[in-house]
Amino acid sequence: MRRRAALALACGFAATVPAGAADALADLPAPPAGTLRVYLVRHGQALSNLEPTPALPEEQLDHLTELGTRQSDAAGRALASRGEASVLSSPASRARETAEVVSRGVGARPVAVDARLQPLVLGQAADGRKLEWKERIAEWRAGKDPSPPGGESMERVGERVSELVRELLAGRKGASAVVLVAHSEVIGAYLGRVRGTPPPQRYPPGIGNGSISVVDVSAAGLEAVALANYVPTMP
Repeated sequence: MRRRAALALACGFAATVPAGAADALADLPAPPAGTLRVYLVRHGQALSNLEPTPALPEEQLDHLTELGTRQSDAAGRALASRGEASVLSSPASRARETAEVVSRGVGARPVAVDARLQPLVLGQAADGRKLEWKERIAEWRAGKDPSPPGGESMERVGERVSELVRELLAGRKGASAVVLVAHSEVIGAYLGRVRGTPPPQRYPPGIGNGSISVVDVSAAGLEAVALANYVPTMP
């Protein structure tokens, strides 16, 4: 997510589960039998997250920094003892790089890419130009959650992640956990959907780089947030 206002706001929410706190994952009770535990990992710090943003082409900005790789490794280590889990990633390079590091940590099969984990699509303004994040943020602050031409609302982003989760639940073949590597607004939109938060209020998402959130999904498809924005301690 490459936008200054969003990064500043997200930092204000990053203390949901402070970095360096006791292992919040270990403190989670085991879910009931038949539950699918969904670990939602935000990608590590990318070049596009730096302030100021480096003067590089957009495709070059979509890669992890050294810190981002360390954050990804910390997430993988934190998830290593949580049982075998498949790893799915957003198509974005920063997410795929994170997912590869996390996958090595959990000993998972090769990473699968799913477009339902991609960043929110901004869409176009009435004059045909691409909308900017500051324009979308202004709408959410005003209590609106529109779907602009070629773009998405926060509600739709939460829906598409929920659709993926239900699909994974139905086809899991006995698996009890899955790791989804995505973006702050994507994870925030989904957590807000599960919690019943009005769509405009799901932004800012308050999801830190390399953080882990957890949603438990019952065999009947009922979703519940078990943990949000836990930032593992880096070695």
